[in-house]
Amino acid sequence: MSDMEYAAKKGKRFVQRIYRLRTAGLALGFISIAPVFLQLHHGPLLWALLLLYGFVWPHLARYAALAGAVPYRSEQRNLMVDAVFGGFWLVAIRFNLLPGVLMLSMLSMNNIASGGLRLFLRGVAANLVGAAIGIATLGFVLAPQSQMHIVIACLPVLVLYPLALGWSVYRMSRKLAAQTRTLEHLSRTDGLTGLLNRRYWEERLAAEFERCNTQRLTSCLLLIDLDHFKQINDSRGHLAGDTVLQSFADMLRDEFRHSDSIGRYGGEEFGVVLPDASLTEARAIATRLLHAVREKTKQEHVVSPFTISIGIAPCPPDGSDYHAWLLEADRSLYRAKVLGRDQIAVAGELEPASGTPVDPPSVHSNIKKG
Repeated sequence: MSDMEYAAKKGKRFVQRIYRLRTAGLALGFISIAPVFLQLHHGPLLWALLLLYGFVWPHLARYAALAGAVPYRSEQRNLMVDAVFGGFWLVAIRFNLLPGVLMLSMLSMNNIASGGLRLFLRGVAANLVGAAIGIATLGFVLAPQSQMHIVIACLPVLVLYPLALGWSVYRMSRKLAAQTRTLEHLSRTDGLTGLLNRRYWEERLAAEFERCNTQRLTSCLLLIDLDHFKQINDSRGHLAGDTVLQSFADMLRDEFRHSDSIGRYGGEEFGVVLPDASLTEARAIATRLLHAVREKTKQEHVVSPFTISIGIAPCPPDGSDYHAWLLEADRSLYRAKVLGRDQIAVAGELEPASGTPVDPPSVHSNIKKG
C-alpha cells in the first residue's frame, strides 16, 4: 500500500468517525435549539434551514468528504462549515446562554479532537464569521436567559453527547494500544522466523548476564548453527532455505521453555539463553535438541534435511560484559564445526575426540559456518 493509499484509508476512517459524532450531535443540538425557536416565533425559512442542518447536512458532509481527493482535509473543511453555522445559530437564538454554550462546546470539542489547537482557533474564527453573517441578516438581539423548558431540552445534550464522544475516544485508544503492541512485537521479532531478532535477543542476553553476576546465579548460553545451510540454498533455492529456517524455529519453540530467550542471531545461526540452567542441564537440553533434529531429517516429508552444531557456554562469573559470554559460546560453536559438525562443544573443553587441540578464534568468529 502506497503512502497516498494509506492516507486516503486513514482519512476515510476519520470521516466515518466524525460522521457518527456529527449525526448524533446535530440531532441533539436540534432538540436543544428548537424550543428557543418556538419561543422566538421564528419563520419557516429559519426552521427549514435548521432542519436541513440538523438532519440532512451530516449526510451531505460525509458524501462530500469521501468524494474529495484527500478525505481528511475535506472533513476539516466540513468542520469549519459546522463552526460557521454555530456562530449563525448563536445569533438566531439571541445568545441564549445554555443552548449556545452547549452548541459551541460540542463544535470546539470536535475541532480539538480532530486537529488540536490550530483547528480549534480556526473554528473560533469561523464562529465569528457565522455570527457576523447572523447579525447582518437577523440583527443583534441579546437575550441570554434560559427558561426551564429550554434547560430540560438541553439535558440530552449534556448527558448523551459527552458519552458518545467518550466512547469514540475509548475505541480510538483501544485501536492505538493494539497498534502499539503490534509495533512493539514487530520491533522485537525476526520477520522470517518469528523469534526474537538479534538486537532484542542481545538485550535479553545482557540482562541475564547482569542478573547472573549480581545474584551469583548460573545460566547457560547456546549458539546453534544449521550445518551446510548454504548447500540447501544453492541446490534447492532460497524459498526452501526459508522453509528450513521456519521449521527449525518451530522446533526451538517446542523444545525450550517459555522463560528461555530464543533468537535468530544471524542467517542460519540461533541463540538460546537458559536462565538458571546448570552446565549439565544445558548439555542435556542441547543433546535432546540434536537428536530431535536428527530424527526430523529421517522423516520423508522433510523438504530439506539438515543437522546442527551447538556451542554451549556457562555465564562467566568474572566476565566484563555479556560479550565475553557470547564469545565463549561462539568459540565452542566454532569448535563443534571444526570437529565435523552435527555435535556439541562446551566452553573450556578444548580437546576434540581425536586428541588434536583446536585453536579457537580470539575474536567473534566471522567464518562462514554453513
